[in-house]
Amino acid sequence: MGKKVAIIIATYNQEKLLKECLISLNSKTDYKNYKIFLVDDSGKGKIGKKIIKKFKKIEVINTKGKTGFSGAYNVGIKNSLKWNPDYILLLNDDTEVIEKNWLKEMIKVGESESKIGILGCRILYPNGNLQSLGGHIRGWEITKISNFKEGEILDVDHVMGTFLLIKKEVIGRIGLLDEIYNPYLLEETDYCLRAKKEGFIIKSVSSVKIIHKKSKTIHTDVNNRRMFVRFKNDIIFSMRHLKSWNKFFRIFIFLPIIAIFRKRQDEDDLKIKNFAFRKEAISNIFLLISAYVYSLIKIREILWRKNERVFK
Repeated sequence: MGKKVAIIIATYNQEKLLKECLISLNSKTDYKNYKIFLVDDSGKGKIGKKIIKKFKKIEVINTKGKTGFSGAYNVGIKNSLKWNPDYILLLNDDTEVIEKNWLKEMIKVGESESKIGILGCRILYPNGNLQSLGGHIRGWEITKISNFKEGEILDVDHVMGTFLLIKKEVIGRIGLLDEIYNPYLLEETDYCLRAKKEGFIIKSVSSVKIIHKKSKTIHTDVNNRRMFVRFKNDIIFSMRHLKSWNKFFRIFIFLPIIAIFRKRQDEDDLKIKNFAFRKEAISNIFLLISAYVYSLIKIREILWRKNERVFK
């Protein structure tokens, strides 16, 4: 039968995309020993009720609504552990798998070395361009891999939360996602680095590809809220994981630049010609200041996080 894999999908308001995701899982997965846990974070349970009528082999968990990425997936993790899986896959509701052997290949890599704790794959935009294959922490930068050999299995510092395959042992050692990052952003990078500090290895499997429709749920959020969350979480992450000058540079130089400038096209490379002045730059500066204040208020929680034990 192979290793048991719990696939956790959290959804808030993307019923159409969710159905496309589930159809792709059912039709393009040749690995048998998996179970889908759907976390309906809409607060009404309507999406889950519709889904369970069409897709029979799914366990639906309802929340009170708007619990955020970490909150919703933590609910899913806790419920999936009752099934006693060997692996837990956190999968976005706006993804599509495109190759039947995707899960078989991921488990094969995961089982190749006991120290491997978290795995990611090659995540593509709908147009086929590379969105993420994981990356490294280089000084003050959270980098992304852009050059690799086809089929290469890469050692990385972090992989994207769109597709996060976690061994059960990691959860037993470091606990759940940190909900201080709610509603979204950088929680998976924080989780990967916490796992690395405990001696686990992070791998990215370039031969396995999925399509990601680029955070459709996040993009329904209003700009002011989205930017505040971006600043808040970046500050928290930097305070926890960066050192001295790199911490200062990212928080007090890089973030103000981000507040003022934006990329013209998200899919394009990070080059000067791809930057444009934000028309909302002034309001962004005030949002950044608000994020600084928030971080000062939460300083103890940020710096003194304790891992939550979910099982012994």
